Amino acid sequence: MDYRKATLQTLIHIDGVYSVHYFEYAKDFSYSGEMHNFWELVYADKQSMYITAGAEEILLPIGHLYIHKPNEFHKIRCDGVRAANSVIVSFDCDCPELMNIAGMVIAASSEEKALLGAIIREASMAFSTPLGQSYIREMIKSGNGPFGCEQLIRIYLEQLLIFLIRGNRRVPPARKPVNNSLLIAICDYMEKHVEQDLHFSEIQSHFNISASVIKKNFREHMGCGVMEHFNRLKVDAAKEMIREGNFTFTEISERLSFNTPQYFTTVFRRVSGMTPSEYAGSVRSNSGDVNVGEKRHE
Repeated sequence: MDYRKATLQTLIHIDGVYSVHYFEYAKDFSYSGEMHNFWELVYADKQSMYITAGAEEILLPIGHLYIHKPNEFHKIRCDGVRAANSVIVSFDCDCPELMNIAGMVIAASSEEKALLGAIIREASMAFSTPLGQSYIREMIKSGNGPFGCEQLIRIYLEQLLIFLIRGNRRVPPARKPVNNSLLIAICDYMEKHVEQDLHFSEIQSHFNISASVIKKNFREHMGCGVMEHFNRLKVDAAKEMIREGNFTFTEISERLSFNTPQYFTTVFRRVSGMTPSEYAGSVRSNSGDVNVGEKRHE
C-alpha cells in the first residue's frame, strides 16, 4: 500500500529567544526604556502596572498581556503604591499575523496563563541565568536541563501566539486613570498596618466610606478585592523577610499576625503559587548561593 504523508504547515516559527523573565518589582520600580528589532511580550501578574509603547503610557491590568512590535520604544513602571510582578519574553518571529494582536491589551485566558507558566518553568531549567535578573544581554544555557526543555519553550511560545491570534480578544488600551486619592489612601493605610490583623470593617470605619464604594474602587482599579490586596501585601512583606533571612517562618507568621503558621502557609501559597519553603528555595537558587538564609528557615 502506498502511503503519502501530509506535510504540516508551520505559520509561526520561533527558533530562539532573547530573554525569558519573571520579575518581582518593588512598588516604586521604573525602567527608563529601550527599543530593539525583535518582539517583546509583557504580562501583568499579581498586580497591574504601567507600560509605555512609543510615546503613550498604558495601564496593563492584572491578568492582561501586551506585545510590543520590533523597534518600538517601550518601558515599564509600577504605580508607586503596589509592588507588581511581570512575565517578559522577547523573541524573533516573522509571522505577519502577529501585527493583528501587537499594540493591544489582551486578557489572557486560563490556557494562555498556563502556557506562560510552562514557559517560565522550562526556562528556569534550560538556563542558568536567573529569570529575575535584570538588564541581561544573553541567556546562558544550563547544559543540564531535562530532555527537551529548550524545545518546549519554543513549542509553548508558538502555541501561545497561535491562541492569541485565533482569539484576537482585543480591547482598547486602558489609558492612565485620573489620580484616585481614596484608593491611594486606603492602600497606604493597609501598607502601614501590614503587620496587624486588619479587618475590612476597620478600613471602612477609618475612612467613613460605604463598603460598596471601597469595593468598587478596588475591583475597577486593582482587579481584586480589598482583603485580597491586603493578603498580597502581607505575602510581599513575608517574601522580603524570607529574602533577608533573619526570621523563621513561624516568626514571620507571628510578625504578620497570622493566626497560625499553617494559615500563613495557606495564604502564601494561594497568593504566590508556592509555599514559603519553595519560595525560599527559589531565592537561594536564583542567588547562586544555596546557603543564603538556610539556617534560619524551618
